[in-house]
Amino acid sequence: MSIKSAVIISNLNKNNEKDTRVDLKEVEGNIKNVREAKPLDTGYAWLVMASGILNFLVLFGNFNAFGVFQEYYLNTVFKNNTAASISWISTISFTFTLSGGIMAGPIMSYLGVRKTALLGSILSSLGILLASFSKTIPMLVLTQGLIYGIGASIIINICLVMPAIWFQKYRHIAISLIAGGGGYGSLILTPTIAKTLKSYGIAWSFRVLFILNVVSTGLGVFVFKENGDFKPLRRVIDLKLLKNRLTLLFCLGGFVIELGYAIPALYFAASVREIGESRQTSSNMLLIFSATSGTGRVLGGFLSKKFGANTTLIFTVFATGILVFALWLPTKIFTMYIVFIVLYGFTCPLYFSLTSLVISNVYKKEEVSQVNGLVYIFYGISSILGIPLYGVLLDKAGNRTSYKPLIIFCGSSYLLAGVVLVLQRRYFRKNIESMKTGKI
Repeated sequence: MSIKSAVIISNLNKNNEKDTRVDLKEVEGNIKNVREAKPLDTGYAWLVMASGILNFLVLFGNFNAFGVFQEYYLNTVFKNNTAASISWISTISFTFTLSGGIMAGPIMSYLGVRKTALLGSILSSLGILLASFSKTIPMLVLTQGLIYGIGASIIINICLVMPAIWFQKYRHIAISLIAGGGGYGSLILTPTIAKTLKSYGIAWSFRVLFILNVVSTGLGVFVFKENGDFKPLRRVIDLKLLKNRLTLLFCLGGFVIELGYAIPALYFAASVREIGESRQTSSNMLLIFSATSGTGRVLGGFLSKKFGANTTLIFTVFATGILVFALWLPTKIFTMYIVFIVLYGFTCPLYFSLTSLVISNVYKKEEVSQVNGLVYIFYGISSILGIPLYGVLLDKAGNRTSYKPLIIFCGSSYLLAGVVLVLQRRYFRKNIESMKTGKI
C-alpha cells in the first residue's frame, strides 16, 4: 500500500469516527428527550389541567365580571364623563388581555414555560395593585388596562398551550374544563367585586383581586412546565401561518365573534338597570350568566366529541344571534331578560374553548401557541375597534339611555360569525384529508 493510500484511508477512518460520534450524540439527545417526556393524559398532566382551571377561573372570571366595574364607572365614579371616554378602560384591558398572548410563544422559546409564567404573574398582579391607587381614567387605562392585560394574556396563552403538550386522548376534556373555569370564575368574582365595591370601595376591590391573582398565577409558576421537546416558534408572527387560509378564517371568526361577545359582558348589567332593576339585581344577572356559561363551556367538549367541534360551533353561534334578537332586543320585561341570559350563557362562550381545541388538533405542536396568539390578537383588535364604537353608539344612537343599537350590533355580529364558521367547515371538507369524512 502506498503512503498516499494510507493517508486517505486514515482520513476516511477519522471522518467515520467523527460521523459516528455525531450520530451517537444525536441519538443520545433524542433518547434524553424521550426520557424527559412524561406520559400524556396521566399523572402530572391532570395537575397541569387543574392549575389551568384555577388560572382561567381568576383571569377570565375577572374579565367576564368587568361589567360590574363598567356599571360602577358609568353610574358612580365617572358619571359626569362620556361613555366613550370611560370605555377606554375596558378597551385597553380587553385588547391586551386577549391579544398580548402573541408574545408568549417567543418568550417561552427563550425563557422556558416556568419563567414566562413568572413574568405573566408579576405583570398581572402589579397591574391590579397599581389600579387600586388610580383615581383617573388615564391611570386605570394604564394599570387595569395595559399592565394587567399584558400579564394576563401571557398566562392565558400558556394555559391554552398546556393541553396540547400534556394531553392526547383527553385533550377535548382538558380544554373544555380549563375554559369552563373562566365561566365559573365570574360566578365567584362578580359577587366578590360587587360586595367589596359596596362595602369598602373600589380600591379594596382591586386589592382583593390582587391577592387572588397572586395565588392562582403563583401556583401556575410552580406547575406549568415543558413536556418533552416542546419548542415554540421564536418569531412573534410567522407570516407563513398568516398566509394560510384556515388561519385567516380563524382570525376573521375571532374578530367578528368578539364584537358580539363584548357587548353583553360590558352592558347587560347596565341594561338591567335601565329597565328599572337595582344594582344588586344587575349583578345577580351576571352570576346567572357565569353559572350557565361555565356549564356551557364544559358541555361544549362533550358536544364536540359527539357532533364535531366546528358543527357544534355553527349551531351555537347562530342560536346565540337568534336569542339576542328574539329575547333581549324586543322586550323590557325582566323575566325575559332572565330567560335570555340563561340561554345565552349556554351558547355564547363555546367559540373560545372549541376554537382552541380545533387549533390544537389541526396544527403542529410548536405552532399551537402562535396560532392561538394570532386568533387572540384579532380578539384584541376587535376590542380596540369595537368597544369605543359601543360607547359612541350608546351616546349618539341611544342617547345614553337606550341599549337597542348595541343589542342589534351584538346579534348581527353573531350571525355573521356563524357564516364564517360555515366557510371554515367547507375548508375542512375540501382541504384537510382527515376531515373530508366524519365529524368536523
